Amino acid sequence: MLKALRLTLFATVICLLTTGVVFARELRQGENCTIPADTVIKGSLFTFCQNLTIAGRVEGNLIGIGLRATISGEIGKNVYLAGLTLEQSGAIQGDLHYVGLMLHLDAPAAEPHRPVEGQLIFAALSAAFAENTQIAGPVTGVGYQVLIDGRVDDEFSYWGSAFVLSNLVQGDVYTTVGNPETDAADLETLLLPLDIEFSAAAPGLTIAPRGRISGRLEYFGPAEAIIEGRVDGQIEYHSTTPVLIPDLPQQGLGSRFYDQFKRELTVLLTAGLLGLALARKQFQHPLSHLRGRPVHSFVIGMLLFIISFPVVLILLIITTIAILLPLALHLDGVALVAGAFLGLFDIGVIGVFYFTAIFIARAVVGLGVGRLVLNVALGPDQARRRPRLSVLIGAALLALFASLPVVGFLFNAGALFMGLGSISGAAHEWLQRVRLGQLGSAESTGFTPPSAPSPQQSSRVPFPAAPIALPPIARGIGLDNLPEGFDPDLFFEED
Repeated sequence: MLKALRLTLFATVICLLTTGVVFARELRQGENCTIPADTVIKGSLFTFCQNLTIAGRVEGNLIGIGLRATISGEIGKNVYLAGLTLEQSGAIQGDLHYVGLMLHLDAPAAEPHRPVEGQLIFAALSAAFAENTQIAGPVTGVGYQVLIDGRVDDEFSYWGSAFVLSNLVQGDVYTTVGNPETDAADLETLLLPLDIEFSAAAPGLTIAPRGRISGRLEYFGPAEAIIEGRVDGQIEYHSTTPVLIPDLPQQGLGSRFYDQFKRELTVLLTAGLLGLALARKQFQHPLSHLRGRPVHSFVIGMLLFIISFPVVLILLIITTIAILLPLALHLDGVALVAGAFLGLFDIGVIGVFYFTAIFIARAVVGLGVGRLVLNVALGPDQARRRPRLSVLIGAALLALFASLPVVGFLFNAGALFMGLGSISGAAHEWLQRVRLGQLGSAESTGFTPPSAPSPQQSSRVPFPAAPIALPPIARGIGLDNLPEGFDPDLFFEED
């Protein structure tokens, strides 16, 4: 009875928890996803839709993909959306994060309207703010063009080609724009198959007569801006047009070779001497793999270095998901702990691997080259007794070849791959020894199987052993009255 009561209580708790999760979060997917005006979504809404229309209210976050999204309702918190186009004329109480081609913020009526109460972060080919819109800000964006006909109450940062301001920005403006002499008509042609209306503005920074910046203006571009409006603060322009500076005599080929040689020699010597000082035996252990199997070490090192890039990308994706997923579920503490742990793990793993590949691996190859030179010049014993001199000679030779023009990077890459492969081989051998040592210690505590005798024991024990002589069997009961001529001893004699 008590067991049944416990099972019933446990099932009730599970059902209550499951009901709360379903109630707090909803998923919409398909070709057409519509939230009518009289619908209220309790909690967050996840979408994977081709056509997304929200006319009702979502009390939580809006997260997902909507290729063609239209929001005329209300979002209680933040919006994280990706797609092709977004028409936003509703009210977002939090922040708006959007990635797509077209972003249009509009007002449903002639009176001023705040489509976004928080900050706006976007990456879109074109972003347009209608005349009656008011953005609380700050605004950060990247794309081709941004057309600001509405009002922005905070600073504006944008990286793109065209920046057109026809209203008020109450904060500072930081932007990077393109060359006004270029033409963007090709972009309109590329968007025709997607059935997206796009009118490209002229590249550059343009402040219309109605445009005004209450703060300072700092912009980068190949040409100065067209400022017909008003800028209350300081205007700072940074030209991106390259300035051709003639080569000075000290900046010739010989000087560049010397600078490169000095830099490479310093790095290799520092890494090699530190390796010998901190871990003398471990630093020299990969030399056996480098000397015995150089081609194998080169191939393994090259494969490890190439595979490291997708592995790093996978680690970063896992870390990002581990942070964003708890945040979407309102588990801020879990997101903080997961982000801190995985962030430190990624930094440690990635940092150690690339530090080893770029610095330690080449220093190991330098030590091997220097030992080879000393082995030929002084003999094997002297070469093993002078590791610091080997590092100095090898680092100098490797830096010399790595600093050569055109082909120097090949020597650098070869040293990196060979060193990384030899280090991986030494690490694999060490792990094998550790594993076998653990197995040996585990087996020593259990049953010890019989082993073959040692040579000393074999010499003391004659083999094969001499047969043991048994005493004759006495005549017992039943052997007295036998037929004449029958000898029972014949049955017990050995051949």
